[in-house]
Amino acid sequence: IWYASVAGFPNAHCLNVPFPVPSTVLYPHPPPPETCICPSTTSSPLPPSILRVPSEPFEGSSGDMGDSHRRPGKRRKTGTPAKESRDDRALCQDLIDDLPDECLLLIFSLLPAPRDRCRCAAVSRKWLALQASMRRSEFRANAVLLPEARQEMSRCIKGSEANDWRLAAMAIGVDACEVLTHLSVMETLPSCPLPPLPHAGDHRHISDVGLFVIAQACTNLRSLALHNCIKVSDRGLAAIAQNCTALKNLELTNAFSVTDRGLMLIASGCPNLASLRLTACPSITDRSLVAFSRHSTLLNSFAVAQCPLITDHGILSIVVLQTKLETLKISSMKLGDKVVQAIACHRKEIKLLSLEKVWGSSVIGYSWIAEASGLRALSLDACAGLTDGCFVRASSSTSFAGLTKVSLKSCPSLTDLSLLALTKLAVKLENLHLENFRGAFSYRGLVFALENCSHTLKELNLINCSFYGHGTEQQEGEPCFQLPQRCPALQTVKLEECEGLGDGFVVWVGQACKSVTDVSFVRMGSITDRGITSFLKQLKGWNEITRVDLSGCTRLGDRSVWAVTRECKGRLRSLALKGCGRVTDRGAAVITKRCGRLVELDLGGCNIGDEAVEKLVEGDPSDLESLSLAGCADITDRTLQALDEYGGLCLNRLNLAGCPRLSRSRVHLIKSYIDEVEF
Repeated sequence: IWYASVAGFPNAHCLNVPFPVPSTVLYPHPPPPETCICPSTTSSPLPPSILRVPSEPFEGSSGDMGDSHRRPGKRRKTGTPAKESRDDRALCQDLIDDLPDECLLLIFSLLPAPRDRCRCAAVSRKWLALQASMRRSEFRANAVLLPEARQEMSRCIKGSEANDWRLAAMAIGVDACEVLTHLSVMETLPSCPLPPLPHAGDHRHISDVGLFVIAQACTNLRSLALHNCIKVSDRGLAAIAQNCTALKNLELTNAFSVTDRGLMLIASGCPNLASLRLTACPSITDRSLVAFSRHSTLLNSFAVAQCPLITDHGILSIVVLQTKLETLKISSMKLGDKVVQAIACHRKEIKLLSLEKVWGSSVIGYSWIAEASGLRALSLDACAGLTDGCFVRASSSTSFAGLTKVSLKSCPSLTDLSLLALTKLAVKLENLHLENFRGAFSYRGLVFALENCSHTLKELNLINCSFYGHGTEQQEGEPCFQLPQRCPALQTVKLEECEGLGDGFVVWVGQACKSVTDVSFVRMGSITDRGITSFLKQLKGWNEITRVDLSGCTRLGDRSVWAVTRECKGRLRSLALKGCGRVTDRGAAVITKRCGRLVELDLGGCNIGDEAVEKLVEGDPSDLESLSLAGCADITDRTLQALDEYGGLCLNRLNLAGCPRLSRSRVHLIKSYIDEVEF
């Protein structure tokens, strides 16, 4: 306090320094004997109290301090031991570090430019901590500040880089312009099941100290995502609520130390909050959700998962009281029939509903979903108690009338009845996603479902599904069900590990879907070169395909590559042949010659060598940004030499994993001019 009064900084004892510094710094020691203090000069911005004057004059200068130049001394020979005198030891002392924090804070407040403050913060952790503890308003008026920038800036910190020191440095760097608006922190969750104390004084992780610094420096923060930050507690959220009142998006994952107190402060201090996501927060209860339902009147997106203390009461408060809620996602929670009924009856504004691994609802509860007239997207994943009765009961003309996207995953109790009911009632269906259905749907059900939505469907995703009773294997007396003749709006088709769909289904895509632009047949062992060739022939004259993914199709070879490159030509932007072992140098050699506008090319696991890469380079693909040769065991340093001579300016990602014949020295040379090289 005495130092602060001399330095003209009377409020220095009120400064809040969040980082732990040595006790000798927090509690200033008496002035050293060789320090000269002149009370008459206390009006100066930098008083003489911070200047240390040696008790004896410097060597080579007169007794008075009039001569400001020191006589050059004799150069010491190399190798001779240095004889340090008392004056030399005085010159080598760290004089400024002996000053108390109050004097250093005063000096920092007078720095003329933000760049100088950033440079000072990089000197030591002590200076970084002091700089981080200062608000922008504490810098003096005579300091020259840069004009405030209006552009937005986002930062994402992951892994070992996620610590308080990094947040403090970031806060100082953006403090001058206040442009940081989106911050995402992703720490590595420790293996210890019990989290350490949130205020253990260790700043190798993100804690309340880091949030305090960010809250003070980045008052324009609008999005904050904290993943696996187990040391963050209510104190850190209180600092955010007090300073970042413009916050609109908050995500908390594995926040073991956060309780209702911190979230209630966020609810009252951040009235503009529009999106809230809580995942694995074991201490959060219904009190927090009730607070958000009362204060956050602009909330339009809410997601909760794995929060055992949150019940139907808390979710009901959000659903009933939030008049602008449009997105609701509930995962790994117990959900009663009353919540589903409230969604259908009270909230007509909800457009997206996602239920994943929920339990507690009955058939009657799920049947209320059909009455949600405003629903546009529906996602049901592994929901206990979901059966065909939930959709068969929906017989009203308004049921699922506005639904445009349906996603069903891992619901073994559903059959063709549910699929037919959904596609018949959803007259505006544009996106159909079916995943993890083994033996649940038949080929007949798929045919009728596609017929119901053939005029509106734009995207079809079938992943890990098996359709029994294929059209070519009908029993005697049964009609042969044909696929719809036209799907004029279908643009994206993705088939992955689907049994019962082979060359015939692929040819139908070419016949009926003339607007298709994105084709993905991944790990489809039943598709052959004949199917791919016929599919592309059907599109002749209509071909607008820009992306082809044939990864894992072991029965495809050079003929398929020739057909794709011949028909797609310059329109193709992405081609993936990962795991196609029958593709050789002959097939890969023509890729870039015919498709000169490729941006992504994946040849991982193909049976190619150096000759194929040399032919690819000869095609001079000027737009190529990503090339994968992972698992190509036959390529050698000739490939790296060809890439070196290629000199493509756009190539910034190269995957060479699993290539044992490459030398590390040549790979390191490639890394010098390609941004991302995996080896």
